[in-house]
Amino acid sequence: MIKIFSIFCILICIYTNLNAQNTDKTIRVKNGSDIRKTVPMRDRYLYEEFKEGKVFFRNGNISKSPLNYSLFHREIQFISPAKDTLLLGDNDFISKIIIQSDTFYFDRSHGHIQKIGNYGKIKLGKQQMLLIMGNEKYAGYNEYSGTAAVSSFSNFSNRNGELQQLQSNDKLILRRKSDYYLIDQNLRFALPNRANFLKLFPEKRKDITAYLKENETDFLKETDLVKLLEFCQSL
Repeated sequence: MIKIFSIFCILICIYTNLNAQNTDKTIRVKNGSDIRKTVPMRDRYLYEEFKEGKVFFRNGNISKSPLNYSLFHREIQFISPAKDTLLLGDNDFISKIIIQSDTFYFDRSHGHIQKIGNYGKIKLGKQQMLLIMGNEKYAGYNEYSGTAAVSSFSNFSNRNGELQQLQSNDKLILRRKSDYYLIDQNLRFALPNRANFLKLFPEKRKDITAYLKENETDFLKETDLVKLLEFCQSL
């Protein structure tokens, strides 16, 4: 269940349309520092501590382990018998993961996605993450100036799946964000937009089109998605 990482570059995406709930806190981390020490656990993980969870495999086996969701990796981590914190390495053989009352599914392109609602044949999924929004360039004399003119940062992830040793005196600007997904009965994931709603509810195209004309809907906003899904379920 161990996933080994090598040197790689993280491409920086600048997000401007963040929900208010995702812009409450900005974290600044100096390059070259160990994020396990500079960023508190409550900001790196979904839960403040690892909790007993269950991993359900497609062959019927169930594995129990202390689990947590890493906002950096967008994946579930577990604590091994040797007390190492590791990423799951066999996600293609896993049907679901349950941590307390929360259920997570895996998508190859995006990582683990938490189910936050059932609406008939469609589930609503949410993926929380900690993004690098830009950086503050070191200007000398212990002063920093903001900039977004950075395309990538060289770093590596160690055996424990922790990003470390960013080579620079600059400070990274991190911010929490959530993405949402529509999950069908075959556990296929789709971004919530008009086209995908009409595709997932083909027999309700006329009603959904009328609803969207009458109701301003932000497909990046959880409350708007819930209202639209409840409407589709009621038809």
